[in-house]
Amino acid sequence: MDLGLEGKAFVVGGASRGLGRAIARELVREGARVLLLSRDAQALEALASELGDAASYVAGDMGAPDTAVRVLATVEENLDRRVDGVVVNSGGPPPGAALALSDEDWRGAYELLIGGPLRLLRATAPLMGDGSAILFVTSSSVRQPIAGLDTSNVFRPGVAALAKVLARELGPRVRVNSLAPGRIDTDRVAELDRSRADRGGGSVEEVRRTAEQSIPLGRYGQPEELARVAAFVLSGAASYVSGAAIQVDGAAVTAVP
Repeated sequence: MDLGLEGKAFVVGGASRGLGRAIARELVREGARVLLLSRDAQALEALASELGDAASYVAGDMGAPDTAVRVLATVEENLDRRVDGVVVNSGGPPPGAALALSDEDWRGAYELLIGGPLRLLRATAPLMGDGSAILFVTSSSVRQPIAGLDTSNVFRPGVAALAKVLARELGPRVRVNSLAPGRIDTDRVAELDRSRADRGGGSVEEVRRTAEQSIPLGRYGQPEELARVAAFVLSGAASYVSGAAIQVDGAAVTAVP
């Protein structure tokens, strides 16, 4: 299927690794241009070099107050003030139980997952024309809490609600959706597996094996599998999909709406 992304321009958050990097690569493979955003300037430079002329980058923390302004300046310089879509994605908030996390942890998680994205979209939404799309990358915690990830358990459902609100506010000009990944084989998930192992869950291999046994498809997903879904949802091929929270989790979530 031709997704019609040739020449389109996207801002991709969390692009230095994991899901953001996979989405950026898939968009470029489909002929789009991408502005890569992440804190890791060195990793962004390497990815931009790999992707060639289709990629530019700006190093910045999604939760920092000045990031949206810096992204907008780079869009004006490198994307000719054109934005056909934004992938709102970042590294995950700190793990921990609700009452053990500090006020600073909670404030930082808010800024990373809600405050920073709101600033980014205030800056970029005015540049989006008809048929543009916003895609939030959330987590399976929007449907089912994950032990030890209470900042995610609290704020990710709010992000899915924000996507629903923005779909109503920005339609029909802009579609807004969210993707809820399950256990995708990324550095972030590997870090969480190591953390569970350190808390007494056995070896990292045992933690992973137990997790895989709970997934009906029997394995962790690959970043490229989620990236293909993301590219479709961002494209005109999904022209009547808006306000949706789409699970990409191998049927791991057992909650029923």
